[in-house]
Amino acid sequence: MSLRSIFVSGLITLVSLTAASGCKPFKLKPPAGFAEVDNHRHGAHMKGSDDVGLKVSVFDNVKGGTLAFWSHDLVEKLGRRGYVLTSQKPATSANGVHGTRFDFDYVPQGTDGPKRFYSAVLFATDRNLIVVQLAGKAELQGTYSSRMDEIAAATKTRGCRAGSKICKSEQPGSLTALAAAPAATLADGNP
Repeated sequence: MSLRSIFVSGLITLVSLTAASGCKPFKLKPPAGFAEVDNHRHGAHMKGSDDVGLKVSVFDNVKGGTLAFWSHDLVEKLGRRGYVLTSQKPATSANGVHGTRFDFDYVPQGTDGPKRFYSAVLFATDRNLIVVQLAGKAELQGTYSSRMDEIAAATKTRGCRAGSKICKSEQPGSLTALAAAPAATLADGNP
């Protein structure tokens, strides 16, 4: 066996082991009171006993996909769906990636209530947009609002290159949710 074939064989083994190790773009263990329902490379879904949902979603990032860019996109799209932005503040992942937390109130479309809460923390890396989401009935917001900061701080994010400007990007300016769009504009299913 030649030296080259040994090198290629070793390289293939290393790549296979790396892929098999499940190097996901995020790591978050279920917080106390949550059961893990689903967990894969592109996200995880956890559920609390009081029907509060915790979800991590992973999307491929694009050139120019800064924290400010994705924050504006999130607030604008949710505003068109009737979500009301109630607060915005900086967040930091377990491994120091900057993020932004947004808290919203909303009434599910097509219903008269009850009002619900939705919190999302965005982390933008060179490779991914990682969104940590928490949602439930409005009366549970007080219980879970403080936990969202702990959950964000326990989330490890991956995908930052050395010297990354995306992972160290500045916080977005103060954003205001848009007024709810008429139902007819949402009928085509586009966000």
